[in-house]
Amino acid sequence: MQNNTTQRSTADRCTGPGDRVQVMDDSNEDWWKGKSRDKVGFFPANFVQRVRPGERVWRVTQGYQGNREKGQMTVKELQVCVGKGEETDGFLKLTSGKKRGLVPLTCLVEI
Repeated sequence: MQNNTTQRSTADRCTGPGDRVQVMDDSNEDWWKGKSRDKVGFFPANFVQRVRPGERVWRVTQGYQGNREKGQMTVKELQVCVGKGEETDGFLKLTSGKKRGLVPLTCLVEI
């Protein structure tokens, strides 16, 4: 978790980048309740990316400076992205938070 976020309990620290969380309660727009493995806790809603049916999850293995004019997205190492996995000219169209764009397949590993 980032330092500027207040932790609610020790259970809040049970997740990390790429971990899958089953959301149990998203009624609060800032903090959601979820389950990861056998632990239940609260986490900041802006620290997660929803994965919809048919989407796949990718982790960035090396940072990439994208070119907005070409529809590319800048990503950082270990960033988690979501997309359908449709490749075009060596790029995948992905989403990460509120950002979307093309990321080179060579910078990604599916998780």
